[in-house]
Amino acid sequence: MNILIVTAHPSSKSHTRRIAETYATAKRAKGHFVEMVDLYAKEYATDLLIFENLRDRPLDKIQKKFQEQVLWAHELVVVHPVWWGTPPAIMKNWVELTFWPGISHRYTPTGKLVRLLGEKSAKIFATSGGPGWINKWLFMPLASFWRINVFGFSGIDVTDMRVCGNLDKWRGEKADKHFEKFLEKLKKDASK
Repeated sequence: MNILIVTAHPSSKSHTRRIAETYATAKRAKGHFVEMVDLYAKEYATDLLIFENLRDRPLDKIQKKFQEQVLWAHELVVVHPVWWGTPPAIMKNWVELTFWPGISHRYTPTGKLVRLLGEKSAKIFATSGGPGWINKWLFMPLASFWRINVFGFSGIDVTDMRVCGNLDKWRGEKADKHFEKFLEKLKKDASK
């Protein structure tokens, strides 16, 4: 299986980086092909989506790469912190550049939506300073952004959503144990 992991955190030593690397290592050990995209890496630096007429906007090199990666993948995994209830702006920019008509969806002449990525699955792994459980509720911004607005609209089946919360509430050994427990469960589930 081809797995695309997209991360969005400015620190290479972040919890989100460790989550992405743990999942990638477990999946590679099972024989899967894994490609990781760090949206803060220089190779993926891109401007925000800017246009006067979207239909006249040419795709740039990075945008084409993002779209090719999504089409290649059987499973999409997004890993990011929860900032103000949603993914960081750089992750939203990736979505806006990647999930375009003809890639993620199209409309029939009668206006019916056709979801083009229905054979794919997705997993959402996030970190939060506040409680993690609250972000899973469908009416909360994080869950609705991914489950309905991005993956749902594109036909992608979200098979897992986990938020490691309370990372600002707890400090020291308690925080470390909490995060390590999250990683161990993720690693165990990814190794199945």
